[in-house]
Amino acid sequence: MNIFVIMKRTFDTEEKISISGGRIDDSGAEFIINPYDEYAIEEAIVLRDAHGGEVTVVTVGEEDAEKELRTALAMGADKAVLIDSEEVDELDQFTTATLLATYLKDQEVDIILGGNVAVDGGSGQVGPRVAELLNIAQVTTITKLTVADGKATIVRDVEGDEETVEVSLPVLVTAQQGLNEPRYPSLPGIMKLKRSR
Repeated sequence: MNIFVIMKRTFDTEEKISISGGRIDDSGAEFIINPYDEYAIEEAIVLRDAHGGEVTVVTVGEEDAEKELRTALAMGADKAVLIDSEEVDELDQFTTATLLATYLKDQEVDIILGGNVAVDGGSGQVGPRVAELLNIAQVTTITKLTVADGKATIVRDVEGDEETVEVSLPVLVTAQQGLNEPRYPSLPGIMKLKRSR
């Protein structure tokens, strides 16, 4: 099974955030994997362990996003891809989705997972836009995912209630809190990454 996770590097909302000139000053901020994307990475690893295949984590950003990609690898992902956005003037949801879809359209994809929203923007647009550009099914705010016989059975959160949907693969899903409990990067995973540098 070819599983891809679209991941975003975000500032840690537990840290003190300062505003300068009406914009967030991220010069002293600590950056992390977007917490909702951690659910997506965890679910991807669980799916791979159950069905075989590999997990590739993909992010759009600059060289400093490599730290978060290494963290995803230490969590158990097989591969990491950085789509360099250094030449991009304005990295909005449309541009990010277009860059991700351009990369993903050349891949053999069974399932794409992402976080429901990013804690720094909260629009929840990138995942659905990627699915639209790839012309594949999409289900947002998922809290349970089962894959069998080329189909995904998904439970999604709908304003405090839940809905169960079944779709054929390939599909893009966005993870909601409650889907799983993300693992911490393992010590063997961290050591393996240090050796491979």
